[in-house]
Amino acid sequence: MAWLHQPETEAPPDVRRLANLALANFDELALTSRHRSQRSLYLVDLARRSFVQTPDGPPEMQAVAADVTWPWRRLRHLTLGPFRGFRTPEPFDLQKRVILFYGPNGSGKTSLCEGLEYALLGSVEEADTKRIAERIYLENVHARRFQAPVLTATDHQSRDVPVTANPDTYRFCFIEKNRIDAFSRIAARPPAQRTELIATLFGMDKFNEFVGQFNESMDQQLVLNGAKQLLLTARRNALAADQATVEAEPQALLALSIEEAALARTYSEGMTYPDLKGLIGNAENPGRLQELEDILNAVPPAVLGLTREGLLKSFEAARNANDEIVRIIDNLGTRSSQVSFKDLYTAVLALQAIEGNHCPACDTPLAGEIRVATNPYEKAATGLAQLKELSELQEEQKAVQAKVSTVSRELRQQLATLAAFVVAQDEQETPVGQYLCDLAAEPVGEWWAAVYPARGGRQENTPDDAVTVDHLLAVADRVATQDAASLLATQERQRHIDERDRLNEFRLLLQAQDLKRQQLMDALAAARARIAAFDVDNAALIGEVIQEARDIERDASIKAAYDQFLALLRNYRNQLPSTLMAGLNERAMNLYNEFNHNDLDSDKLAALYLPLTADQKIEVSFRGNPQVRVDALHVLSEGHVRCLGLAILLAKSQSSQCPLIVFDDVINAIDHEHRSGIRATVFESDHFAQTQLIVTCHSNEFIKDIQQHLPANRRNDCQVYLFRNHDGNYQPRVTGNVPCRNYVAKARASKDALDDREALASSRQALEMLSEKTWRWLVSHDLGLLSLQLAGVGAEPSLRNLCEAILKRLNDSVNFAHANKPLLQTAYGRILGIPAANLVWTYLNKGTHEEANRDDFDADLVESVVQTLEVLDGLDLRARR
Repeated sequence: MAWLHQPETEAPPDVRRLANLALANFDELALTSRHRSQRSLYLVDLARRSFVQTPDGPPEMQAVAADVTWPWRRLRHLTLGPFRGFRTPEPFDLQKRVILFYGPNGSGKTSLCEGLEYALLGSVEEADTKRIAERIYLENVHARRFQAPVLTATDHQSRDVPVTANPDTYRFCFIEKNRIDAFSRIAARPPAQRTELIATLFGMDKFNEFVGQFNESMDQQLVLNGAKQLLLTARRNALAADQATVEAEPQALLALSIEEAALARTYSEGMTYPDLKGLIGNAENPGRLQELEDILNAVPPAVLGLTREGLLKSFEAARNANDEIVRIIDNLGTRSSQVSFKDLYTAVLALQAIEGNHCPACDTPLAGEIRVATNPYEKAATGLAQLKELSELQEEQKAVQAKVSTVSRELRQQLATLAAFVVAQDEQETPVGQYLCDLAAEPVGEWWAAVYPARGGRQENTPDDAVTVDHLLAVADRVATQDAASLLATQERQRHIDERDRLNEFRLLLQAQDLKRQQLMDALAAARARIAAFDVDNAALIGEVIQEARDIERDASIKAAYDQFLALLRNYRNQLPSTLMAGLNERAMNLYNEFNHNDLDSDKLAALYLPLTADQKIEVSFRGNPQVRVDALHVLSEGHVRCLGLAILLAKSQSSQCPLIVFDDVINAIDHEHRSGIRATVFESDHFAQTQLIVTCHSNEFIKDIQQHLPANRRNDCQVYLFRNHDGNYQPRVTGNVPCRNYVAKARASKDALDDREALASSRQALEMLSEKTWRWLVSHDLGLLSLQLAGVGAEPSLRNLCEAILKRLNDSVNFAHANKPLLQTAYGRILGIPAANLVWTYLNKGTHEEANRDDFDADLVESVVQTLEVLDGLDLRARR
């Protein structure tokens, strides 16, 4: 909001007004999302009610100012359990600035860090990573429950206060392997994860989510288009069309009349439209079309095909055939005896196959002493040959008899046709009709003789009113006349069909033309009605159009303000990482270079460019070629990539002014060659001098090195816890009073206990450690070249020889001026003032071992050694100091 109201932002007044309105209702607005346009719906409703009344000046910013003050400065106490690996409650005193936890794997260190994570963040990330329900993940499997850790802290007024979990506030208080990998390999993550990590890195994840919930547009929720006005305009346009329709009535009617006249002339030249409609006709006034339909619907009589000549020919054929069969029968009658012999001979020959060796009549054998006089079979064959003409006459009789049957059926068929005609003429009661109808279907004999007697005139006893062939021939003449009429009607039918079809085509054209006229008349009537009723029917719409115009004017300004506001908001969000980046690149780069203090200067970073968007990568440039930017993941080794990830996390913690950093076994994520640089940067430098540091580590040596190199003025603000595996009760064994392992502190403790031997043992280790530190300090000031004497190839220089070389280098560097120089000269001069042959130096050179009957040490010399070491330990011998 402050940025938006700056003059250089040049935000329009309506944009500032909308932003002020959103700020005034921020809590409700933040609860909405882009899902189903919830946020747009809320903003539209809000703007319509209050947009105009909202001022565009800067709001009261104190009401929304962020409180950047940490609620406490240092943790004080933690009670943990039942929780993960802790079965019962375990107390931890956390008042010291540096708290070191070490122990073997499985002894409870990770459970301790997860307890702190749960107390500070409200959840444990590893549970989500492993997809285990949090309550199941956090419970102790032996106690079968978990108790939320109880964590207290000391506030800025030194009061004990409970710690309330806040994942946004305390996110960068934790550093462990997975977080180091995540931030060192941002560019290797999927786009969604890169966006989330970048937002998290800059502490803008909630703001990023808030901005992301604004809809791209609120046009769908606003009245921007005059839909009502368009509808009214369309209706007015339709009304104008109605007026034009009414005004064009004479021309339209004239055009229709011209079309109708032209249509009539296409039927026949000189034909008028009314005359054409008369030809077509209608139900009340049938025309030529109906006449043709009646003609065509009347079915003409079928052509029977019966004539006088044909009928006479059939009668004559029947009489001739009958006469012939009579002749043959007469001939057969005169030869009846021959017929009997023929039948006999035929029968005898038929028995030959069965009775072939004797006579079939008397059983007399045909051969032998007693045999027939004449062979009957031979006699029969001879007799049949002689009766050949008789056989032929009988075959002729059969053929003529078949012919008689044929002509009889043909004649009967023609008379059946005459009968059908008589019935059709309703003349079945006349003598001819009764005769024809009474004929049998299959008459026999000379059934036609009654009307067509044999040659020689009328038959006897024939009544005068009897049906004769003349009567039948007269009916046949009538049939022939009807057939001629039917043939003529058939020939005329096609002409009538053609005429009817043409009239039907014009009937359809007339219907279309009449429909066109009717539609015109209906359109004219409807247009006149709409013109008369327009204002009344559209009174409500006219009112809605007036209100719509007001709504458009109101919503157009809201739309313009929202579109510009959203663009400015997203622009601010996109620029925010670079704003929040202030100092972070440089901090991370400086920490990285300190971690890698042993690298060549050309291999150290000249610049670091952390990604600002999901599309960017982590880029670096080296001091050896500072103009070239390269992908960090591409050029850095695995160890250097992890150092970079740790540097980013620590830089973020610094920029956030975190009062606490928890290192969860980070030593496992760092290779051995970088551990000393990280240790010196975190525990010896001033970067985190005001930050509480909690370290868990399974490496006893790393814990020891931290204690050795802590500056003397910070050494007492350190506590060490030892974790050991359980002894059967499934509860880690925790030791919280582990003595300090700093060599100088141990030498002083042993001397105060009058144990000179142990004091010298620790002094030797302390002098080695401090001399090495002094040598490194000289190297940082370009004075590291020493002349040392070695006992042989591969031998280490004696401690006294190293001390002498350091003192000589200090004495020879007459041009080197530093506050530490005279103090170092005095200290090394005092300790080298003890003769080399003295028992003290014997033990300082070779260490203290168990020896029988040894002399006592000179207590004053031992005290002098310890005091000298305390002086050296108190000097700031960090590189380039």
